[in-house]
Amino acid sequence: MTRVLLACAIVSMALVVGCIQTKHEIEVKPIHMTIDVNVKVQQELQEKFKKTDEELKSISDKEAEDALAKYLESQKAN
Repeated sequence: MTRVLLACAIVSMALVVGCIQTKHEIEVKPIHMTIDVNVKVQQELQEKFKKTDEELKSISDKEAEDALAKYLESQKAN
């Protein structure tokens, strides 16, 4: 009889513990990020490309045609 009573007590305790509910609220907040672009780097790049553009403009069309013809002849020889 004591075994039956003990078993009933264990089962009833398990049922009570199984019925306990807990709530967990998780709040997802947005992350705000600000990215600052360094203007100095942009200016340096513009200066570099400006120098390259000036060099390219100084080459005449005739020089460019001669260089292309020379390149194509070297490719045919290979």
